[in-house]
Amino acid sequence: MKLAIPPAILTQHVAVIGKTGSGKTSTAKLMVEQIAGSDFRVCILDPIKSDWWGITSSADGKHAGLPFTILGGPRGHVPLHSSSGKAIGEIVGTGKLPLSIIDMADFEAGGIQRFFVDFAEALFKSARGVLYLVIEEAHEFAPKERSGFGAENMAIHWAKKLATGGRSKGFRLIVATQRVQALHNTLLGSCDTLIEHRLTAPADQEPIKKWLLANAPKETAKAVTAELSSMPTGTAWIVSGEAQIFERVQFPRIKTFDNSRTPDSDDDFGDVKTAPVDKNQLTAIIGDAVAVAKANDPAELKKQIETLRREMSQKSASNEAAKSVVTEPDPETLEAVRAEGELAGFESGFADGIRQATETGLGLIPGIQGALDGLGAALRAIAAARPAPASHARPLAPAHSARNSSQANQAPPAPTARTARPRPARASAGGVSPALQRTIDAIAFWNHIGTDPVPRDQACVVAGYSPKASTFGVRVAEALKLGLVETSPGCVALTAAGREAANSPTASTKNDLFLMARGLLSGKEAEVFDVIYRAYPNEVSRDRLADETGYSRTASTLGVRFAEIAKFGLAATASPGHVKASDWLFPR
Repeated sequence: MKLAIPPAILTQHVAVIGKTGSGKTSTAKLMVEQIAGSDFRVCILDPIKSDWWGITSSADGKHAGLPFTILGGPRGHVPLHSSSGKAIGEIVGTGKLPLSIIDMADFEAGGIQRFFVDFAEALFKSARGVLYLVIEEAHEFAPKERSGFGAENMAIHWAKKLATGGRSKGFRLIVATQRVQALHNTLLGSCDTLIEHRLTAPADQEPIKKWLLANAPKETAKAVTAELSSMPTGTAWIVSGEAQIFERVQFPRIKTFDNSRTPDSDDDFGDVKTAPVDKNQLTAIIGDAVAVAKANDPAELKKQIETLRREMSQKSASNEAAKSVVTEPDPETLEAVRAEGELAGFESGFADGIRQATETGLGLIPGIQGALDGLGAALRAIAAARPAPASHARPLAPAHSARNSSQANQAPPAPTARTARPRPARASAGGVSPALQRTIDAIAFWNHIGTDPVPRDQACVVAGYSPKASTFGVRVAEALKLGLVETSPGCVALTAAGREAANSPTASTKNDLFLMARGLLSGKEAEVFDVIYRAYPNEVSRDRLADETGYSRTASTLGVRFAEIAKFGLAATASPGHVKASDWLFPR
């Protein structure tokens, strides 16, 4: 059986050209149907009109079509943020999503270029094997004339690099556009095959005429030029000097649903049946990459900073109101903890900011995340020193019984004022600062319940530090100099001198450990953690987690909350679509 698209042209870059309504997009879809049917990987960049989701349904819309995963847009299986280009580029490049549509219709102004720059760079670096990359409305990614968007120059750079240097990496481009005059010359010049539909604007015809003179026999160039403005819809010239194919073709109808056709009614295609997608498998592939990318976006970070400031302001007001019934910490202790928090914030923010600026090469802007981490560490440390009013405790059931599946659905212990975390009983003895005393006491806490040596992450949680920050390491270095601790890979232990310097633990129950862990989290994160904690030793599905905490199953917010919990080592992904509390939170 003769194939609609000559296979010989599909081994090189192809340009599909034509004005709106000429059949350009249908021809590109016909190519993708043929390519996907041959088990090749395909990624479609759909920047403006969500033209490609119909390929996941049959021609009549009553049956499943090709099993493409749709990222973003009104029909997306998962939401997509313009800051997630790097994460998606790596996933597509390594073949984890063999058939994907990246729908950017909902991106903000400049978001297309921003996403593409990060996506293309990551794709170029991680590419494995043959990948067909369909670039719809290619002039949006590689314009001949700039529109002034910040990432536009780099978008042109990466589009040119994919076109000129991508062939050796396994990329085969299908470049589609209706505005040839706006497309950068390099992209059209890099295509060995031209599929030319009707094109009426003289400015769009001119680059085509020049391409034909360079790549086709004179008689073919003359024949195509004569019909440029008059070819019927669905008819095109295939011109390939590489494959020596010069023919006029009436293409058949596509076998999948034509959602890009000109609408003739108010039908919103609501009854169209599309190919099913395993949401758990998709979540396992993508993980929290998109959610975390969004959380690290400077605009999102500004919102988070404002939210954090409001929360801390409200907490401070509540604590002031509670002074009449709760004793305020003595000024020396409060000042020591405040100073410690400022140091932790500075160290964490500085380190994260420098790391991100170095990795991205974008200077200080990505360092906002580091600044946020630093601000959070400082504010939380200050807040931890202030007793919270008793009314803040949540009315939950008694403590969870560790490793007892029959009690897996019991509520975690009720959070109360943070009195459980080990605190120094003396201000400073034998050269041990309050901050260092806190670290030694955290190790002693674990020793008291039978863990020695102590994993660093677990010691961090009891001491009130983030395992991702450098603060705990600084304290351990101080303790090493004083001969109070000794270290081994990933662990720390008290020496005889350290045990002598440590305060006797006043907290040793699972409830105490729960309160310490929960105290590291914001209110929203703590609510998510409660559900995960009380399910132990069982796993919790992400859908159940969303339902019990009031988040949307499809929104990225829940992923951001869980990513923060996982950062402290309090929980982790246990299986595709499921999470579980860390075992060490439930000592025997």
